[in-house]
Order: sequence, then structure tokens, then C-alpha cells
Amino acid sequence: MQVVGRTVVADQEFAMSTEPTLTGRDIAEAEGATTALLEATLTAQGFTTTANEYAALRALTVRGPIAAPADFHRYLAGQRQLGVDAAGAAALLATMADKGFITGAEVDGPGPLALTAAGSAELKVLMETTTPLTRPIFGGSTPEELAIAHRVLTSIIDRANKLRTGQTL
Repeated sequence: MQVVGRTVVADQEFAMSTEPTLTGRDIAEAEGATTALLEATLTAQGFTTTANEYAALRALTVRGPIAAPADFHRYLAGQRQLGVDAAGAAALLATMADKGFITGAEVDGPGPLALTAAGSAELKVLMETTTPLTRPIFGGSTPEELAIAHRVLTSIIDRANKLRTGQTL
């Protein structure tokens, strides 16, 4: 660390670094930039699938099938980057069901909420389209750096969720 100055706070001296530190603003800007790229790509390629539908398809692939659809509705409504509340999550999933991408989307339905063959096929085409875009974004980082970034971001998510729900760290 290169020290460029010193700051005294409450009789303690701290070295100030020229190296930038990760902030919430950095995370938000990265999310905004990648979402803008995704949206532009989907539009340019003629997809009618939205960025939020794509995110939900990916999340459902990792998490699903979901036995209790209300759990996935709550999950989506809790994902601030999607910009949806409970009603918005229900509308998103209803649209995806209307497109034939998922079944069991009703919040109070018996479940399971699951991808259909059409949903899996759409996700495959979307990923084939978007993967070439993500390679250059992440390609400048080593696997070790990406693993560290993953651990840091996962830790930030966990801590923020705990603090938001009144838990102690």
C-alpha cells in the first residue's frame, strides 16, 4: 500500500492509501453497467425476454423447482436490482407463465414452480447469446481474483441481509 498522507481521528493515526477500496457505489455501478449491456443485447438481438425474465430464469435454474411458489415470489421481491415488489414479482412470473417458460407461478398455488422445456430452451439461447459478452468482462481477471470477488460479494450480501433483518454480525 502506498501511503499518501495520514489522518488523525480521536487521537488515532490512520494511513491513507491511493489504492481504491470497494464500495457499495462500485457494486451498484457494476450491476448497472452489466444490466445495461444485457438489456441492449437482448434488444439488439430481437429477444422479447426482458432482463428480469432472464434473471428469474437463471435463478430458477439454480434454485428450482420451488416447492412453495410463495418462496420464489418473496425471493424475487427481495432482489432490489430487479426493482419489483410482491405485485411486480407476481406480474413477472405470470408473464413468464404466459410465455410458457414456467409452470406453477401462482403465489398461493400448490407448486412446484418450475421451468418448462420452453423455458429451458429460451435460457439456453439467451446464455449462448450473452456468454460471449461476459467473457471479455471477466476475462481480464484470473480465476483466483474471480473467486476472491465471489467470496467478498457473497459476504457483503450475507452481512447486509443480516443487518437488514435486525441480526447481529
